[in-house]
Amino acid sequence: MISPYGGGIVCTIPRAEEGMDKISVVVVDDHPIFLAGLQQLFKKQADFELVGVAESADQLEAVLAQTTPDVILMDIEMPARDGISATVIVRKQRPGAKVVMLTGYDNPDLIFRALKAGAVGYLLKNTRSKEILDTLRRVAAGELFLNPELAGKFLREFQRDQEVEEVRRLVHTLTPREEEVLRLVATGANNREISQRLFISELTVKMHLASIFRKLQVNDRTKAAILALKAGLSTP
Repeated sequence: MISPYGGGIVCTIPRAEEGMDKISVVVVDDHPIFLAGLQQLFKKQADFELVGVAESADQLEAVLAQTTPDVILMDIEMPARDGISATVIVRKQRPGAKVVMLTGYDNPDLIFRALKAGAVGYLLKNTRSKEILDTLRRVAAGELFLNPELAGKFLREFQRDQEVEEVRRLVHTLTPREEEVLRLVATGANNREISQRLFISELTVKMHLASIFRKLQVNDRTKAAILALKAGLSTP
């Protein structure tokens, strides 16, 4: 069935007759030529069944109202709502569907956001057709897939994110007053300036700093200031 929808077309394709189990696929991409190429690719595969195509997140919602795919091949950059936002929609509307991102961007932040949104795979648009098909077969079987290059970038981004979370956890152990002192340390203020800003003695500042260093597991104000910046503490 093909119906008009928001300036493009929403296409849901009738399911084939019962027989061998096929991997049902929906393709989402806002580039008509690329979308047409993917449609032809899947139509030639004996173990795949293309059940719908969409050019936007809105069109995808309409497709998902009419079909339940095993796998969704999703472009990231689309008008109005991107593929990551669309993945959130999929998780709510068809939680059993596996989303694989197909994009021209290898930005590790995008990979991280896509996987956090619920995607189970991430491929670049210069990926060979055979690898696209093999990846969809693997995710349909329950695997999480990133090619080795993207996996390395994702791992580095994940580790960076984990480090930031650990720093924030340490900073959250500070008292409100210690946090005020740390914020000023991060601006480069010395003990006298901090005492004047907070109306406390320099001895009290030193006591707060000793406690801050112990809780943050550092031994000088420079390292403490770096952790403050990593934790996202804004200046007073």
